[in-house]
Amino acid sequence: PLANARAMVPHLHVVEADEKADAKLLEGIADWCDRFTPFVALDPPHGLFLDLTGCTHLFGGEKQSLTHIRDSIGKQGFVVGAGIAGTAAAAYALSRFANGTIAEPGNEAEALAPLPVAALNCDLKISHALRRAGLKTVGQIALRNRSELASRFGNEFVFRLERTLGRSEQPINPLRPVPDFIVERRFAEPIM
Repeated sequence: PLANARAMVPHLHVVEADEKADAKLLEGIADWCDRFTPFVALDPPHGLFLDLTGCTHLFGGEKQSLTHIRDSIGKQGFVVGAGIAGTAAAAYALSRFANGTIAEPGNEAEALAPLPVAALNCDLKISHALRRAGLKTVGQIALRNRSELASRFGNEFVFRLERTLGRSEQPINPLRPVPDFIVERRFAEPIM
C-alpha cells in the first residue's frame, strides 16, 4: 500500500508511527478533556470515552456539548469523530461511522441499524464472514437469532452486538477515579 500511495502521490511525506508517543499524546488529550466531565477513559489506540452523564446541561444540552467538544479538540489540529449514546460500544460505533449522531437512550438499535458491519468493531474474519452471508448492516445482524449467531461466530460476538445495540453495558475505567463525596449532619435529638 505504501508503494501504491507513493506511485499516486510522488511527493508524499511518510513518517513512521511512534506508538509510545501516540499513547502519551492520547493521555494528554484525555487529561485536557476532564474540563468537560470528570469521567474520561482511554480507548486505545486512538479514542477516548467521555461519560457526559449530568454534564451536558453545562454546555447547553447534548448537541451543543458534542459540537463544543469536537470544535475544541479540532482547533488543536486533530480530526475528531464523536457520537453520544447510552453505552460505550454504541458511542464508539456512532463516532466512527455516523459522526455527530446522538442516539437517545433506548433507541441505539434504531440509530445503529443502517451502519456497516465494521461498526461492531469485531474481528476482521467475522466481519468478512457476515458480509459473505449477506449481512451488511448492523440492523440486518440485529434481526438474526442470537443462538444462530453464537453458534457461528461465538458468544463474545453476541455480547458485543448486545452492547453495541445498547441492551447491555461493559463498564469503562476512568483515568482518574471519581471521588466519593459523603455529607453527614448530626442532630442533637433523634428526628422522626
